[in-house]
Amino acid sequence: MNLPVLLGAVLSFYALSSADNSTGFAIATADLSQARMFNEDVIKGRGDAPDITEPEHTTAISEMESTYNYILSRLAAMDQAIHKLNVGHYTLDIKVSQLLERVVRLDNRLSDNEDNIQQVSSHCKDNRKEIGRLEGCLKGRKIGSKCVLAFRTHETYADASDKCQERGGRMAMPRDRKEQEAMAEYVKLVFHGNWPVWLGINDQHSEGIYLFEDATQVTYFQWRKHFLSSQPDGGKRENCINMSSDDGDWWDTYCERRMYYLCEFDV
Repeated sequence: MNLPVLLGAVLSFYALSSADNSTGFAIATADLSQARMFNEDVIKGRGDAPDITEPEHTTAISEMESTYNYILSRLAAMDQAIHKLNVGHYTLDIKVSQLLERVVRLDNRLSDNEDNIQQVSSHCKDNRKEIGRLEGCLKGRKIGSKCVLAFRTHETYADASDKCQERGGRMAMPRDRKEQEAMAEYVKLVFHGNWPVWLGINDQHSEGIYLFEDATQVTYFQWRKHFLSSQPDGGKRENCINMSSDDGDWWDTYCERRMYYLCEFDV
């Protein structure tokens, strides 16, 4: 029993002791009712405070715990994602290293293949030169220590020179009267009519100084001599020499002109 209830009982007992039974009973009853009402008011007043403050405190703690747990879960997810990224980066690094090793091996193989291709190309060039030399002597005409072969394709002076070299020879170089007459006779049989044919003679480096294809100087000349057209007459414009197929005379002309050509091969 709490203090207000005990106080009400004491007052009731005191009232019963000092008055008659009816009057004292009424007074005691009234006092007891007042004491009970006072006790209920006190109890209600004391019980209202925790009902107002305690739920707010509990709700704040609950929200803080939820936020804290959410942050921890996000951090754990980020840590897991970073771990996956590290694993992926490591795997990618290994694959890149393996790819680089394969590229290095492939590069080495390509280098070996390039060397082999160069060797094959060199052998092919040597074979073409040997075949050209044999063809020149089999199909052409032997003149002293060399063979000459005429070609019926129109080429510039430079292209004709390259074609002869690819076949293992060079453009024809009549060094004396004997070789000149033999070449003129052969060309006349191959080309019917009057056709210009390239010889390996030019003065491209110095005007009026004629050189063979091997850079040696020309000492014998078979220029055309005629009162209408004496050769050479082209000056600096015409620096390459051709032979006329009908009479074997030499003419100077511009080197970009396209005409037949004559190659020679060593026996």
